[in-house]
Amino acid sequence: MKKLIIVLLLAISGTVNAQTQPKDSLSFDENNKYIYYRVEEQPTLTADTIYKRALHFLKTAYSKDKLKLKKQEDSKATLQGEGGFMVSKKALVSKHEDAKITYDLIIEVKDGKYRYWLTNFVVIPYERDRYANFVPVKGKKTPLEHGLRVLGQKDLDDYLEKVLVNSRGVGERLKNFILSVAPVAKKEPKIAPIVKKDW
Repeated sequence: MKKLIIVLLLAISGTVNAQTQPKDSLSFDENNKYIYYRVEEQPTLTADTIYKRALHFLKTAYSKDKLKLKKQEDSKATLQGEGGFMVSKKALVSKHEDAKITYDLIIEVKDGKYRYWLTNFVVIPYERDRYANFVPVKGKKTPLEHGLRVLGQKDLDDYLEKVLVNSRGVGERLKNFILSVAPVAKKEPKIAPIVKKDW
């Protein structure tokens, strides 16, 4: 009887732990690269609508230095963007740029659903230059998969956490763009030129 109770308690605690863990996290893809992968259902939307809204997202959601459209394949309903975000490190009394992490974002659409993934994460370290500005270290780029041997465990854990938070933010913003109606581009009124001969 005691063994049965212990087994039941372990099963219940395992179920509770499984439910409290986040639904999304970083994984490895078939090429052993870190990937943040999600599939979202939107049963009321057509593939064309989702595609247009995702394209609008890549063109307008972020500034060009944070995320921009890299490739557009209308026939395959695939969009690819490239982006990056800064990682700060806290010093004694202030924060400074420690690195920039770049990534690729791929979006594929079908009727009623879309999927997206962020991958190819690369860490570009920053250093202080002679003018006390933090600038990227030239020629030094580390794929996140090789981060442990180059960066160390503490920095890698910090970067992985920042990548996950940023990936979730990009996914939420994409979802908001998919759910909202993309504004129609307004045509600027054409101004007739002034002819100075006729007066």
